[in-house]
Amino acid sequence: MSRRDRFYIVIKWHYNPTTNEVGKRKKLPVLMMDSDGNPLEFDTLTSAEEFTEIMNFNTNQGFHYEIRELGKKYLKVNNNSSNNDGFDDRCG
Repeated sequence: MSRRDRFYIVIKWHYNPTTNEVGKRKKLPVLMMDSDGNPLEFDTLTSAEEFTEIMNFNTNQGFHYEIRELGKKYLKVNNNSSNNDGFDDRCG
């Protein structure tokens, strides 16, 4: 896969405020957005790692940030699939 087909996003993990009972705190993934309301994307793993290092170092509320690569796995819908569920399981 070429470099332009891959990009990286940052997921911010925080706890669901409705499950703050002791021992039942559930983590929620949140997609980081830029100032225009679009997903925050990085074109290199290095730049995404630098950003998450800074965010993980500076968090004071127990948040955790992690990188996810997009473009390496996808779901292809195929209406002519032999299993008739509409999904092609051969992708990614």
